[in-house]
Amino acid sequence: MSWDTQAWAAKVKPGSASEKLVLIGLATCSDANHCAHPSVDWLCEFSDLNRKTVISAISRLEEKDLIRDTGRRVGRTGQVKVYRLGAGKAADPFSNSAGNGTVPKPVQSQNRNSSAFSSEESQNRDMEPVREPITPLEPKGSNPPQGGEDDGASPKKSGRGERIPANWSPPPIAELPPRAQAKARQWPSGAYEAEAEAFLSFWLAEGRAGSRKLDWNRTWFNRINEITGRVLRDARSGVQHSAPSSTPRPAQPAKAHDTSRENGAAAKIRTLVKAKLGDQQYDRWVAPSRLDIDAGTMTAVAVSSFASNYLRDNFANDLAQAMHAVLGPDAELRFANEQPPA
Repeated sequence: MSWDTQAWAAKVKPGSASEKLVLIGLATCSDANHCAHPSVDWLCEFSDLNRKTVISAISRLEEKDLIRDTGRRVGRTGQVKVYRLGAGKAADPFSNSAGNGTVPKPVQSQNRNSSAFSSEESQNRDMEPVREPITPLEPKGSNPPQGGEDDGASPKKSGRGERIPANWSPPPIAELPPRAQAKARQWPSGAYEAEAEAFLSFWLAEGRAGSRKLDWNRTWFNRINEITGRVLRDARSGVQHSAPSSTPRPAQPAKAHDTSRENGAAAKIRTLVKAKLGDQQYDRWVAPSRLDIDAGTMTAVAVSSFASNYLRDNFANDLAQAMHAVLGPDAELRFANEQPPA
């Protein structure tokens, strides 16, 4: 690294804290020619700024002529830009220009006049090979940081995050963080798997802003903490997430409710439930019931108390999964019955 370049960068006042941090980061990686080529990812880690802010700061530093693109490219892909910082030649206007005249001369040239460097010396210095910077985060002799958007050989980590993988599955309860683990252990049998399936289904279908996350497991941990109250309320109201242990009671014929006034969300939920249960079970138990949806709550209204209990005992899990996929993970499922008049 060049101590002269770092001393110069420490004195420069580019106009904003983000520009100052990025400039110091570049100076930290500079060589004897005042050139540096760290990756954007390394500058993000060094400055604790996000990727967009770092890229914007580099652009503003170029506009103020504090750094210049030398035109050279390095790295495994030959795409990493080499910048020359303004702490170069004292006779070069580049060392004095930032639009506002605030760029100091290098420490070694404070007592020299503008003719101290001959053109021959300048050419020789410019012809020196670019040395690999040694950054504070890398041991001496290691390769310089060259990842980021210009290095196709290393995996890219976008600041926007990624969509949930279609094969995502929740970690075992025993591997959860202590707080989330304590809450998940309170859930009834089958609830953990059912809620995870609803979580995956919801985010796979989501296309709005926020559908990209940096860490989906961490998002799931937070989700456990948020919905535990609702899961326990569902359990107290009779929602079951595991298959019934006893043989289902004999099917009873039932008169169907009028479902013509159901909204579009109810129709989507019916489609999902029918695909899961099959025509025979759906037609006998779900089709006759009315699905009332209001403010994030779905009430399955059966035609009799027997039909309502049967729905709760045998199909609550299927109804809840379809409901969460359409209405979101916070939706609540309730059961009711309306005995029609004789």
